[in-house]
Amino acid sequence: MTASLDHRETADRYHGEIARRDGFRVILCRDGIQWIPQKRMAPVRGRAAPRWRALGYFTTRAALVRLWHAKTGAACSDLDALPERIKRGACA
Repeated sequence: MTASLDHRETADRYHGEIARRDGFRVILCRDGIQWIPQKRMAPVRGRAAPRWRALGYFTTRAALVRLWHAKTGAACSDLDALPERIKRGACA
């Protein structure tokens, strides 16, 4: 049985995830107006799943990629494929 995707931005199986690497990920916010890089946090006592904490909020690919590279030390083709600027209502 496969777990369903979640609509909470802090959930491990958030439906708007774009990229993930080494405890970091990028999601499209639920309103589709910004990209949010996040860091995985240790599970809170009493919860089985880890939570994600936002590191910033971006509307340009260049700024998002700079932060991603600074945090992960790696390039990401999924991020490179994003539009130069986010378009309101974009889909993941």
